Amino acid sequence: MVFIDVADILAGGVSGGVSVRGWINNSRSSGGIMFMLLRDGSGLLQCTVRREAVGEELYGKLEGLHLESALELSGTVREDGRAPGGRELSVEGVGAVYPAKLDYPIVRKEHGVEFLADNRHLYVRDPRLQNIFHIRAKFLEAARDWFREHGYTETQSPSFMTASVEGGSTLFNVEYFEREGVYLTQSWQLYAEAMISSLGKIYTIAPSFRAEPHRTRRHLSEFWHLELEEPWTDLAGIMDTGDALVTHIAHTLANDVPEKVRKAGRDPAELLKLETPFPRISYDEAVEIVQGEGVEMFWGDDFGWQQEGPLTRKFDSPFWVVGFPSGIKPFYHMPDPDRAEVTMSGDLMAPEGYGEIIGGGQRVHDYDQLHQRVLDDGLDPENYSWYLDLRRWGTVPHSGFGLGVERVIMWMLGLEHIRDTIPFPRDMRRVFP
Repeated sequence: MVFIDVADILAGGVSGGVSVRGWINNSRSSGGIMFMLLRDGSGLLQCTVRREAVGEELYGKLEGLHLESALELSGTVREDGRAPGGRELSVEGVGAVYPAKLDYPIVRKEHGVEFLADNRHLYVRDPRLQNIFHIRAKFLEAARDWFREHGYTETQSPSFMTASVEGGSTLFNVEYFEREGVYLTQSWQLYAEAMISSLGKIYTIAPSFRAEPHRTRRHLSEFWHLELEEPWTDLAGIMDTGDALVTHIAHTLANDVPEKVRKAGRDPAELLKLETPFPRISYDEAVEIVQGEGVEMFWGDDFGWQQEGPLTRKFDSPFWVVGFPSGIKPFYHMPDPDRAEVTMSGDLMAPEGYGEIIGGGQRVHDYDQLHQRVLDDGLDPENYSWYLDLRRWGTVPHSGFGLGVERVIMWMLGLEHIRDTIPFPRDMRRVFP
C-alpha cells in the first residue's frame, strides 16, 4: 500500500482513491457521521467517516479511539470548501490502528505556559508549532542554498572549548574528565578563523551556549547559531553579506511557503518588501536616539532589551548599528584606524522591538595588535596561543558574523516569544523535558 502525504493532498495534486496515515488531532461525531482531523507531519486533513459506508462495527471502533491514536485510512479525496485546506478524505477502509490511552493531557482549552512547558514533548504536536517548525526547516534550507550559490563551504567546530569567545561571565563550565577550565562553546569564531586559511569562505549552523541569566522573551541558553567567516573581507563587505543573506531567506519564506508564514502571524508581503542595502547608523547616533526616547543610556553602554526596544521601533526594516566602543566588544574586533576608541563592528537590528539578530565585524589580523588586545582585556595569552599563531602564518584581513536562528525566525514570523521557534527550548529556568 502506498501512502500519500497530507501536504500533497492539500496542494491539489492528488485526487481519487488514496491511503493516508497519521495521528488523530481531533474528532467529533454526530448522527452517523464522524469528522476526524488526521495529522501526519506534513499537515492536517479532514477525514469524514460515514456509518453507512464503513459499517456499524468499524464505525464504533473508530468512534471509540482517543486523541493521538494513530491509524491508516483509505478512501476518496474530494474538494470541500468547509474543510481545513479545502479538501477532505471520504473514508472507505481502515488499516492498522494504534490506540492511544485515555486522557491525553493537552486538550482544546486554555493551558498555562508552565503546563505546556512541562508537556513540551506532547505540545510539539500542536498544529501551530508544527507549522513554525516547517518554516524553520525552510529557513535553514534557504540559508544553505544561498551559501552554496555563493561559494561558501560548510564546516564544523568543537563544542568543548578552553577559552572565552564572547566573555567569561556567560560560559557554561563542563566536567571534562579530570581537566578544569573546559566550557561549552559560545561561538565557532576562533576556530573559523583557523579554517578560512584552509577552505576560504565558510559557514556553520550549530548550537551555541550562553550562560546569560535573562528571563526575557528573546533569550535562550542554547540556541542555533548561523555563523560565517570570510578572508579578505572588511566590515562593509560582511554587512553586505548579511543584507543579502537575510533578504534571501525572507523572500524564500514569502515565496515558497506564504500560507505557512501567514498562518504563523506575518503577512508574506512584509517580507517581500525587504530590500538591500539595509540602513546603517553609528553607535553614537543610536545612543542619541535612545536618549531622545527618555531611556537611560550612556556612551560606552551596551544595548539591552530596554534600549533596543525604543531604538528598533524607529525603523521599519532591519538596520545596522556600527562602531561599537572597544570596551563592550571582545578583544578580536579591529579598532577603527581613524578612531581607536571604537571598533570595526556591526550589529544588525530587527525592527518592531525584536532587537539584535546579527553580531559581527572585522577581526584584528596583526599579531602584535591582537596580542596587545588580549593583554588589555586581562586574558591569559597562553589560552589563546594557537589563535595568535594564525597571525604569524598567513594572516589576511578577514571578517565574519553570527546570526541567531531563533531570534530571526521570531522576527520574520512576528512571534511573541522565542520559545515557539524551537522544539525544545532551553533557558535559565528549564532543561526538562
